[in-house]
Amino acid sequence: MESSKNSQLSKQEIVELLSAWSFSGNLTIQPTNQGTVNTTFFVETQVGNFVLKLYNDSTPTAQIEYEHSLLTYLHSCNLSFAVPTPVPTRTGETLILVNRNNSLLRIALLPFISGQPSDRKNLAHTHAVGETLGELHHALAGFGSAGQMAQLPAWGDIYHIHPLVTDPLEVTQLLKLPLTQQQYIIKTFTEILEAAPNLYKTLPVQTTHADYLSPNVLLIENRVVGVLDFEFATFDLRLMDYVAALDHFTRFSWKEAPNLEFVQAFSTGYAKYNSLTHSEAEALKLVWRLQRVSCIVYWTGWFREGKVTCQSVVDAVTNTSLLEEWLEENTTKLLSYTAQL
Repeated sequence: MESSKNSQLSKQEIVELLSAWSFSGNLTIQPTNQGTVNTTFFVETQVGNFVLKLYNDSTPTAQIEYEHSLLTYLHSCNLSFAVPTPVPTRTGETLILVNRNNSLLRIALLPFISGQPSDRKNLAHTHAVGETLGELHHALAGFGSAGQMAQLPAWGDIYHIHPLVTDPLEVTQLLKLPLTQQQYIIKTFTEILEAAPNLYKTLPVQTTHADYLSPNVLLIENRVVGVLDFEFATFDLRLMDYVAALDHFTRFSWKEAPNLEFVQAFSTGYAKYNSLTHSEAEALKLVWRLQRVSCIVYWTGWFREGKVTCQSVVDAVTNTSLLEEWLEENTTKLLSYTAQL
């Protein structure tokens, strides 16, 4: 959790903030010690348990309002799992702004969703999270179908994915890569930058979660009960969201290739609610490469911000080249799994 003025609020100050929701009786409040962007607190009340979320100063209010609108929409979709739909205040707002200690606090109250983060090495969990992503994509297709509400760039918009890396080819200089990796980056990035515009013209685009990772998918036993953290949601290739999740849930460490048994489990789970188009299946390898390139650019921006080390991004470059080798060797099997969708 980032260090901020928010985390230094006293219990009494938090109780005062909660007065906007008219809670009565004793309140139990404690930090969650979770999240890398925003500050959150567990709140136990007589009417239920909640999470109080204090947004980081760097998060634009328009993005928060977009997230709340999306969550409210999903709440109406009769999903098989819960989403953290903001609780309205007594005056009907889902976001309140409070001046405190010479700073503006943006605050929301969310229902607490009980469950445990998915276990990436549990095959049944992987099938379940794939199934849930399929259901989620089916619902998200009905939200903001023109993408005009989205505040964040698509992940394939590599020139704008991080404000501190406006020229992706500068990554080689910023990371001070050895010659062989410089050649790999320039070749790969050039190919991807040339291919990306056509992908966005020809493949399905819709609202996506954009952060569908293990900590954000909660299960009880082998059933998904909640999906969290929609703060990075945006309008993007549906396949980009799919391959980002596939990469995360089938690779157990940076040094490992995707596990084909888990790739199949995720894919068959997804197929319960959604099917990739023929064009998406054919483009899966290319979009997976695009997703990895986008991550390298984004993490390079994080390096410039001081959030990660240079070596961690260099390792990501190395591991991305290993992934590309695996994709070359396993394209036929990947297509056979997606053909079942």
